Amino acid sequence: MKKLFYQPKDAWVGDLIPYWEDGTFYGFYLHDPRIKDKEYAEETTWHLVTTKDFVNLDYKGESIRRGADDRPNKNAYTGSVIKDSNGIYHAFYTAYNEKFKINGKSIQSVMQATGSDLEHLETMEDFLFVADGVLYEEFDWRDPFVFWNEEDGCYWMLLASRLKDSGALRGGCIALCKSKDLINWSYEKPFYAPQMYVTMECPEVFRMGEYWYLVYSTFSDCFTTHYRIAKSLDGPWMIPEDDVFDTRADYAIKTASDGEHRYAFGWIASKYGNCDFGPWEWGGTMVFHELVQDQATGALKVKVIPGVRDYYTKENEITQITSYNCELYKEKNAVDVMSQTLGAGLYEIPHDCFSIELDVHVEQAHEFGIALHVDKDMEQGYFLRMNPRKKEMAWDMWPRDHQGKYQWQIKGDVPYQIETARRLPEGTDYHILIIREEDICIVYINDEVVMSTRMYDHKDGYAGVYVVQGCVKISNFKLKIK
Repeated sequence: MKKLFYQPKDAWVGDLIPYWEDGTFYGFYLHDPRIKDKEYAEETTWHLVTTKDFVNLDYKGESIRRGADDRPNKNAYTGSVIKDSNGIYHAFYTAYNEKFKINGKSIQSVMQATGSDLEHLETMEDFLFVADGVLYEEFDWRDPFVFWNEEDGCYWMLLASRLKDSGALRGGCIALCKSKDLINWSYEKPFYAPQMYVTMECPEVFRMGEYWYLVYSTFSDCFTTHYRIAKSLDGPWMIPEDDVFDTRADYAIKTASDGEHRYAFGWIASKYGNCDFGPWEWGGTMVFHELVQDQATGALKVKVIPGVRDYYTKENEITQITSYNCELYKEKNAVDVMSQTLGAGLYEIPHDCFSIELDVHVEQAHEFGIALHVDKDMEQGYFLRMNPRKKEMAWDMWPRDHQGKYQWQIKGDVPYQIETARRLPEGTDYHILIIREEDICIVYINDEVVMSTRMYDHKDGYAGVYVVQGCVKISNFKLKIK
């Protein structure tokens, strides 16, 4: 059966390299077979899917072969694709072989594959571009993003790099190199060096209207994709109020535009052991969002793509709402949920493939949010916790771990899944869309914020809205299946 979220058979999706041309999006991605337990991105190559609507994907197979075990490109990692003035496509990618070392450290390098079409790219064996060892360290030199800079009259290459002789935890930078012919490159001063991160992976820049955007991913202060805003490529690069696109689960986001809309391409990380309590892994399942610009501030919001929103089409009739520790006041197409402590209005839901759309109006609440795959007694399940006092929301689950020897060993000192915390949109009215498919859950709030995660352990049960010491109104609750 066709799935909404793409993952190859017997492999996982790593970083995506998106490209658009003639009505088609090309989603190159790192194909990770996970050949050894708890080891990631070994024997990785580029594979390709194409799509016009982000729902129907066509798998095209391997697009860039990795090199032999004695070649620098034993593994082919992230990069970018560009078309030159002669109609030839150039894919710049990270080449890595742990056997190639300088001063005892394995180095990374950039290689290039070319072709007359996007489905057949062959590596240029004589092209190998390494860090200079003067401005930049040799062992962090990856994720080349190449674009034509009209003002400068040459190609620019941005790379995830490290300042020479810098600290291991704050020396990450985005390197800049320039070329007239895509072959010979000069080393320039860093494009962006905030002295904040271990590294800044998958860098890219793009322009929307009067603003330039710098996008990069980092696992330093938090595991996420950030963006910065400027009026020119010279900066200064300003940090927006909410500077991320999604949660920790959706990493290494890169973008592409069809000239009218811009879309985010990322992957929802799996968890080890396919269980809620397992650690996050590298690689997972492909996911797409649409990015929308606030023209007044330049801020980027995230909304659902129409085809994704409409994937589930058959509406299930909702005939009954179950109360948990609350008073329910029913109206036409709406119900008020009121509780002096923790209360919830709950609806029975299918196993794991469905969408829910609803509106929530907050009359008053210490805390409120979405309960998902919970039982009637709210003893277990998932919770999208929305805290208006802290202006914060985050995914949580209960219990947070298997109980230890003692009753209190249930991770009650962990407030929620910290790595999924986001800023709560201001206001009292929230339009919420929940999309579930197998172990993936994505929630869109007010067409401006997205919260993605994995859900392994709880299925079926109930979904609804909870409130802590307050009153919320649920309206227009719609449950759809395929």
